Amino acid sequence: MLQAKRPGQGPTCCPGGRPEERACFPEDGCVEEMERRRCFLEETSSEQDSRSGKNQAKEDAWSHPGLETAPAEDKRTAPPSDDGPVPAAPFDHRIVTAKQAAVTSFYTVSRTEILGGGRFGQVHKCEEKATGLKLAAKIIKTRGAKDKDEAKNEINVMNQLDHVNLIQLYDAFESKHDIVLVLEYVDGGEPFDRIIDDNCSLTELDTILFIRQICEGIRHMHQMYVLHLDLKPENILCVNRDTKQIKIIDFGLARRYKPREKLKVNFGTPEFLAPEVVNYDFVSFPTDMWSVGVITYMLLSGLSPFLGDTDAETLNNILACRWDLEDAEFQDVSEEAREFISKLLIKEKSWRISASKALKHPWLSDHQLHSRLSAQKRKNCCPDAQDLEAK
Repeated sequence: MLQAKRPGQGPTCCPGGRPEERACFPEDGCVEEMERRRCFLEETSSEQDSRSGKNQAKEDAWSHPGLETAPAEDKRTAPPSDDGPVPAAPFDHRIVTAKQAAVTSFYTVSRTEILGGGRFGQVHKCEEKATGLKLAAKIIKTRGAKDKDEAKNEINVMNQLDHVNLIQLYDAFESKHDIVLVLEYVDGGEPFDRIIDDNCSLTELDTILFIRQICEGIRHMHQMYVLHLDLKPENILCVNRDTKQIKIIDFGLARRYKPREKLKVNFGTPEFLAPEVVNYDFVSFPTDMWSVGVITYMLLSGLSPFLGDTDAETLNNILACRWDLEDAEFQDVSEEAREFISKLLIKEKSWRISASKALKHPWLSDHQLHSRLSAQKRKNCCPDAQDLEAK
């Protein structure tokens, strides 16, 4: 079952008195499988290393604040999965401008099939009238000019991002009281749901598959000089309920990163905030990588590393970088996984590894480790088969 080190509270304000700008979505035959998973990890490693090397200098620029580099070409990549390449959106990447029209003129929006929601509004399942294409309508309530600017920023950010691990934008509409984003539809739920599902056993190798895809998506965002700034389990969705293919969603708090223009933010969900956000200090690419560390910790253990009895305690734990791997849930976790987390949950942001370096870390790239974890999974889930092999 999902646990936390201490009981938590819902999203709240960050220090400084400004309310948070986004509430989170509501929390709501093994041998063949493992062998297939191991093969996909091995087959795609060399391709990933090649892509990583080509763009390494760009992400390493965060160690040299004065250095600016041009964004990489916007090409689709196919991060690995035990189920094959992650499916692209069922439409080509689009540059979208909000239409001054009613969304219902072009789409049938379901009032009953609500996919998610938060402070911004709700996400409904919808269908394009002309084609029958299934999509998702994110209805953002806009109470004034500032709300509309924020929604249009989300459109502009998504227009720049074309990657299979990032949810794609199909259309947009603007009216007096709301802006509607029509998005690629996925229905697999959160990877985190599989931790609390008694019928599903999330293994370390499964977590490797999830985190590799997350890092692939983040690497593309950072190559395009975009910071997500709201990475958390609720914003990672599986393509469907039978695979481990994922897409990163919700770019409502994302920002264009300009190295010469120092950016500060004070929004987010307390237990996922990086120390520089809590301190209202400058943010950059490593801010997203801190969140990768928190997500990795949670997927491996079902525990939240910094969650306290109160939001104030949670924020103090973050500022003190107070976390450990001493809980029983980490007893069988590999040393490589432990080291991976230790290279991300570092208070000094310039010391955190980039998405490219994370993809090269042994935990995500070592074939022998993955084979060992695969064998361990077979042994744990099919002891009878192991006994027959021994005979």
